[in-house]
Amino acid sequence: MDTKTRTEIVRELQQIDELKELITVFSHAFETAYTVTDIYLQSMLDNNTAIILGVVVNSKIVGGLVAFEMMPIHGSKELYIYDIAIHPDFQNQGLGAKLVEYLKTKAKQRGVRTVFVEAESEDVGAVAFYRAIGGEEVAVNHFNFSIE
Repeated sequence: MDTKTRTEIVRELQQIDELKELITVFSHAFETAYTVTDIYLQSMLDNNTAIILGVVVNSKIVGGLVAFEMMPIHGSKELYIYDIAIHPDFQNQGLGAKLVEYLKTKAKQRGVRTVFVEAESEDVGAVAFYRAIGGEEVAVNHFNFSIE
């Protein structure tokens, strides 16, 4: 479809069916299958620290993100983008940048001072995207602790 004749909107997702549609997009973009219950999805929707956004093109969710507000002890709220993806068929069309700009507006409304996201160094596409939209790169080591 011609990008000049389509409708695009970034908005908050507020229904379980919308989250399921976003999970399908994440599955395509990350090449991973996800199994999530409706109860879990409802708990995400009920979480007031979560921001779940979708990029909607002609009434279809083609991308989105999940971010969480954090309140560090130093007194300056931060927002962590946990997942962000655009369906491969819609990448490189400026939709990811629109998504992040919308998130920054929501963050400002919440009194958030910093938005951050992690990208694996080997994920060349993600790293290039975050650089292209003006992200400040900070070298860190990330450690996971599994809970069994």
